[in-house]
This record gives sequence, C-alpha cells and structure tokens, in this order.
Amino acid sequence: MVTFEYKGVVEMKGETKAFGQNGFTKRDLVVGNPPDSPSMYPNPVLFTFKKDRCALLDPVNVGDPVKIQFTIDGRKWDGPNGVRYFTDLTGWKIEVMNANGTSTEPVPAPPEVPDVPMDEGDPDNLPF
Repeated sequence: MVTFEYKGVVEMKGETKAFGQNGFTKRDLVVGNPPDSPSMYPNPVLFTFKKDRCALLDPVNVGDPVKIQFTIDGRKWDGPNGVRYFTDLTGWKIEVMNANGTSTEPVPAPPEVPDVPMDEGDPDNLPF
C-alpha cells in the first residue's frame, strides 16, 4: 500500500455517518490550500476517514493547518445504469500543524537503553 501526504487548511469537518447493518462508519474532511500556496485558485480536496479512523478527526477544527497521510482507493460498481468507478482519498493519519509548519504532536522520547555489563569473555565469540 502506497501512502501519500497532503498539507492544507481544514475547510469542513463532517459528522461521522453509519451505513448498513454491519456498522460501517465514515467521516469526511475537506482540506484547502495552505496559506503559503502559490496557487491563485482554491483547491479543496475531500478526504474520507473510515471505521476506527473517524475518531482521529475529533480534535481537528475548521481553520487548522494539517498534514494528512492517505491512500488512494478505487472501486467498481455495476449498477442498473451501467458501470461506474469511484475513487477515495482515504485518510490514515492526521496531524495539526503549528504556524511554522511543525507538528503539534509531542516527539516521543527515545527508549532507554538498559545498563548491561560488557562481556569480558573471548572477543572472537561474536554472535554473527
């Protein structure tokens, strides 16, 4: 699976919607051009967050600068009027960004290395 990244400003955050009997849920998010975009034209892009990923949008607000990691999903539908094709930009991760373009998420601390005594044995006795 190939993931892509998109940065922009949240223009619209939809409510979580349930579909069918199996409890499938999805939530839409529209992200527009970032403030420093060289484009003169608006470019709103619709992303869909599905199932347990819907909750990722809870702390996000309209106007927040964000970075989204997403995949491109396609599907074919054979309907009564013929075949139709659909494409979704499916969000996997979202980060709210600071004004300087850095993430507001805390950087995790590196794991502590346990104190292990050095083996004073044979230096040629390597495990590889």
